[in-house]
Amino acid sequence: MPSAGSARGLRDRRLGRILILAAVLLVALLVAKTCGSTETKLGQDEAVAIARQAVTFEPNLVQVRFIKRGFQSRPYWAVSLSQRQPDGRLENVTVIVIDATTGDITEVRKGA
Repeated sequence: MPSAGSARGLRDRRLGRILILAAVLLVALLVAKTCGSTETKLGQDEAVAIARQAVTFEPNLVQVRFIKRGFQSRPYWAVSLSQRQPDGRLENVTVIVIDATTGDITEVRKGA
């Protein structure tokens, strides 16, 4: 029991507890927004155009995936370009990974 001359602390008051809870929720919301941001400057069509410029053949099969890599989940476009032959075989299979924020090609993988 507090003595007659002492004031209660902020966390001991109902309003104080509400303010602390609101502050914790606000911080959690801000962290969630910044960590989970999927804002990209480069769209899917732009990524395909960049990837097409990086190969020396004319692809007739294009597949695109949006992926996140790294600890901070940096966004990338993985563009797969290839040529499907009339008998169903794939040739010149190339995967180009493009940074969705800067538009830079970060990786090129060529299949057998």
